[in-house]
Amino acid sequence: MSRILATAFTILAFASPVTAQTELRIAIDGPISGASAAYVFADDSGIFEAEGLNVDVRPTRSALDAVSRVAMGTYAMGIVDFPTFAEYVTMNPGASAISVMVIHDRAAFTVVGLKSHGITSVADLAGHVVGYDSESLMRFRMLNLANSNGLSLTDFTLKHRDPAALAAALAAGEVDAVAGLSYDLLPDLARLGVSADDLTVLPMADNGLVLYGQVLVVNSDFAKSSSATVSKLVAAVLKGWKATMADPDAAIAAVVARKPELDPGVEAERLRMIIAENVLTPYVLENGFGTPSQARQEWNVAQLQDNPDFINSEDRDLYFSTNFLPSTKDRALK
Repeated sequence: MSRILATAFTILAFASPVTAQTELRIAIDGPISGASAAYVFADDSGIFEAEGLNVDVRPTRSALDAVSRVAMGTYAMGIVDFPTFAEYVTMNPGASAISVMVIHDRAAFTVVGLKSHGITSVADLAGHVVGYDSESLMRFRMLNLANSNGLSLTDFTLKHRDPAALAAALAAGEVDAVAGLSYDLLPDLARLGVSADDLTVLPMADNGLVLYGQVLVVNSDFAKSSSATVSKLVAAVLKGWKATMADPDAAIAAVVARKPELDPGVEAERLRMIIAENVLTPYVLENGFGTPSQARQEWNVAQLQDNPDFINSEDRDLYFSTNFLPSTKDRALK
C-alpha cells in the first residue's frame, strides 16, 4: 500500500464517520463466493434479522478496499485479513477501525508451484517466477515468507497478475508458482484441469508465518456509539458460521442463488477447505471461535515489521478488542 493511497483513505475516514443507520453494510474482501458463504447464509436465512439487524452483505474489490470502507464509515463492518488491517491502521494514525473477532485462526496465504518447473520447496522458488495478485497483500506476504526462509525478494521474480487470471497463469505455465489464498487457488486450478500430482502446495503457515487470516473489522466510532449493535453483529456472524458448518450445502445454495454463474461444486470445495484448514484449528477447538491469543498477536506484529512501511505501535488495543465477543460458552464449537 503506498503512503499516498493510505493518506487519501485516512482523509476520507475522518470526513465520513458512521452514523445511526437503518441498514448496516458488511464489506466482503472480494467477490461473493464460497469464501463468503457464512455471511450470505446469515443474511438469507434470517440470522441477522433475528438479532434485530438490517444487514446488507456487499462485495468489494479487495481487503484494502474493504478496510478503507469501514474506516471511512460507509460500512459498519468488514471481513479483512489481519495483516492488511494492521498495516492500514498503523500507516494511518487515527483510522477508525478495530478488529473484534478472529475468523481464520490459520491464515490461508499459500504458494502453489509446479513440480514440472522444479518447485518442491520454498527454497526452490529462488531463480523462478512467482505470480501474485495484490500489490498491498501478497507482495508483503512473500517478503515475510522470504525472510522466514533465508531468502530475499531479489532471489525470485514477482510477476503481477489480475486475481481472476492468477490460476490460469500457472495452468498455462506462464509462471512457475503463484502466491495467493489456498481456497482461491486450488479449487480454481482443479477446475482448469491442472493435475494435483504436478502441484507443490506450500502453506505459509507451515513455512514460518504465524499470521492470522481473516478478522472481523468494525468502525471504531460506530463501536463506541452503538456498542450493543456491534455486539449483536458479532454474535450474528458467529451464528452464521455455526449454521454454515452445520449445513454447508445450504450455505453454498444461498451463495449460488445470488450468483448463479458460480459452479456449486467449486464453491463447496472452497468452503470445505476454509472450514477444515483455516477455521477449525486445534486452538479454536480448545478455546472457542473468535478469540485471539496474546502471544499470536505479538508474533503477528513482529512479522509485519518486515514491511518497511509498517509503523509498529506499542498500543496493542489498536489492533484488537475482545469487548464484543460472545461468551465462552457461545463461542465453543462441538
